[in-house]
Amino acid sequence: MPAERWPTRAEAQALLFEFTRSDALRKHGRAVEEAMRACARRAGVADPAEIERWGIVGMLHDFDYEQNPTEDTHLHVGGRILRERGFAEAMVEAIQSHADYMHIPRDTPLKKAIYACDELVGFIGACVKVRPTKKIADLPASSVVKRLKDKAFARSVDRSYVYGGAEALGLPLEEHIQFVIDALKTIAEEIGL
Repeated sequence: MPAERWPTRAEAQALLFEFTRSDALRKHGRAVEEAMRACARRAGVADPAEIERWGIVGMLHDFDYEQNPTEDTHLHVGGRILRERGFAEAMVEAIQSHADYMHIPRDTPLKKAIYACDELVGFIGACVKVRPTKKIADLPASSVVKRLKDKAFARSVDRSYVYGGAEALGLPLEEHIQFVIDALKTIAEEIGL
């Protein structure tokens, strides 16, 4: 029988910090956590424990990336570590589903949300860095949409995930971008935006 235990937020953060030394990657995990909490509420999740689970998926989605940055290792190693530690299969599968190459159906609102948030959060961060104020408070969604079309800007961001994520959620792209910007504004100082 698969494990059902989810880590507490403190356990999840300890796990992230155990495998991720980069401050930028830690902040990315925190940012995706916050975006996922907002997505849970938007999806109608009212149970605080379930909102917490969505946040944990966001926090841990890339916990193994720093040590395993290739498609052959990222998420494969992370999934094994999470399973060895006895964490819920639903959590492991949701985390692994954010990468197309894992071929995991995005058949739940949680899986669709992590897919829709990961690359977009990183791209929004890149957009903030080129704003005159370098503040997310001054970032309009229309600017993000415009920069998405510039293939030379933040070229490491896979645009298909950004477009596909909004589509998976059934939302217009600019509306989803604005929603994530608004979610990140609540923790802007903490994540350096």
